[in-house]
Amino acid sequence: NAQIDARKCQQVITRLLYMISQGETFTKNEATEVFFSITKLFQNQDPNLRRLVYLMIKELPPGSDEVIIVTSSLMKDMTSNRELYKSNSIRVLCRILDSSLLQQVERYFKQAIVDKAPVVASAALVSGLHMIQGNPEIVKRWSSEVQDAVQSRNPMVQYHAVALLTQLKNA
Repeated sequence: NAQIDARKCQQVITRLLYMISQGETFTKNEATEVFFSITKLFQNQDPNLRRLVYLMIKELPPGSDEVIIVTSSLMKDMTSNRELYKSNSIRVLCRILDSSLLQQVERYFKQAIVDKAPVVASAALVSGLHMIQGNPEIVKRWSSEVQDAVQSRNPMVQYHAVALLTQLKNA
């Protein structure tokens, strides 16, 4: 959108993230207003602003009503051709999805685990490590894809795959 000043938005989001990191809390109304303002920025194509949008959504987890709204934007990014969008949307989705929504998008996580781009595969594997505590039965269904990821040429992907396999065996 030509009317959005990406630089100003980045400065505002950076200040908000700083406040959150310092222990500042928002009221329910403030959090909702900030959340909906942030989600409007998904339309902007500036990569730095997009990174901050992902961070903000991770740090200011949406309520159950708001999750559905942001999930569609994140799913669009997860299926995009841009590695940056894919990997970051995976990281955010793993933080905000409950088990019922996770079941609906499970196939995208499976696809991401075997993605050719190491940053995407690692993001999916690390997300699996985070999600195994709350949803072990869903993550266990990914074992075939995780086994494939162990064979990756990329050592980072191999490491994350072995870590997830270990957690799957212990779960």
